[in-house]
Amino acid sequence: MFQNSNSLLKFSHILIIGLFQLSMFQVARADVWTEKNTWSPTWEKAYEVWVLSDWKVDVFARKNLPTGEANPFFGLRTDCADTVYSMRIIFAYENSLPFVAVDPTGGQTLISNRMNRWNSIPNEKSRVREFLLFAYDTFSTHSLPADTYPVAISRETVHAGGLMLTTAKNHHSWTIQSILTIGVPHLIFNSTVGAGTGSMLQERTSWPNPEWVFEGQYSPAGHAGLRYWRQHSDLQKPEWEVQGYSDEQYKIPISKWIDVVQGKLAIVNETEPQKIQRLIESVCAGVQGRVAVVKEGVNYLRQVGGRCLNYEEYDTYSSPNRDRRVFDDLLALRQAYRSIDANQKLDTLSVKVLDQLRKIFPFIREPVQVEQRKMSPSKITADSICIVTYASSSAQDRQIDLAEYRRRSFEGLLSNNPNESFEQRWGELRGRPNSCKTWDVWTPQFSMGQ
Repeated sequence: MFQNSNSLLKFSHILIIGLFQLSMFQVARADVWTEKNTWSPTWEKAYEVWVLSDWKVDVFARKNLPTGEANPFFGLRTDCADTVYSMRIIFAYENSLPFVAVDPTGGQTLISNRMNRWNSIPNEKSRVREFLLFAYDTFSTHSLPADTYPVAISRETVHAGGLMLTTAKNHHSWTIQSILTIGVPHLIFNSTVGAGTGSMLQERTSWPNPEWVFEGQYSPAGHAGLRYWRQHSDLQKPEWEVQGYSDEQYKIPISKWIDVVQGKLAIVNETEPQKIQRLIESVCAGVQGRVAVVKEGVNYLRQVGGRCLNYEEYDTYSSPNRDRRVFDDLLALRQAYRSIDANQKLDTLSVKVLDQLRKIFPFIREPVQVEQRKMSPSKITADSICIVTYASSSAQDRQIDLAEYRRRSFEGLLSNNPNESFEQRWGELRGRPNSCKTWDVWTPQFSMGQ
């Protein structure tokens, strides 16, 4: 009787050890997540629908998901390429699909959800979060060409879930949240991540300036423009061999790129008042977003004692892309207003909007450089729009309206150099000589006839 009990005890002990070892083996072989599905046209359509419904600017800032569950991605901070990769990775994880990308460090093994370097983490959501952080450190705008390809210009190929990419010179990217019926994209994106940057993403409903997007190489070799994700079987292939590849967008005259592409993607024509309102909203969002960016840069400069910033610090806290984006949208707004005036369609605008435009562009029939010379500093009045408080103090708030922002921007007074003072960044003082090294400093440029 005792011998049988002892044998039973020994067997139980061996069984427990075996189960523990099996459990440890399973953890040791744990993928980031287990794929149960494979990409197909049906899943690509589901991905498009998900981006339309779920890919919002607060995807990393909301504490809870729409279902009420805790958001496993809450608090993540992303730059432009991180945002693009996150869109694809999160959908793949949530739907048990594979995510596979080329290793930009030169490794022969593809980067995928089957990696097991996080096998010590038993919780799948925690592994996915670590995988995202790894992706942020590994991927960049330079790696996106290997994982995506340029597409033809149609609503079947340019849609939610795709992306836009600039040439390497400007190293920026955007996710396409949707294509509006008027043929204009709703873009969700982010810029470089500073120490105090939050998790909220940015958005715009306008086309980026194609001269900036394709700057340096307007050809397939520049990898810029509208793109979509490669399938696993198309990775590591020459770009032109990828299924769906098209060089259509590079055959459009750069000066007509927006008009042609928007025309091909539009379902309905955008009216003049709609275009004016859309551009005003895009500009206002850009001006408002600049407040936190400049404040963060100025605060960092103070923290380091005002010393010259190195390249990484400069890249993080400078704002050339943001300042040019707002400038481009302001220029587009002026051109739209000028076209309405030239075509004698001012009566299509409300009196309120017309008064606002006249304050921003008081000499619309003059070339932009002449108008700029004639403009005086703008004070806030009843016709002011986009009034932004860019600094607060016990004595007085510093505010600026769109007319004054436009004057400072077109005059080249706004500084995107993080080595400069708050007053210089906002154009209160004209830039003084600075001995610190700079990179990618942007200044406004105008074309003949604008």
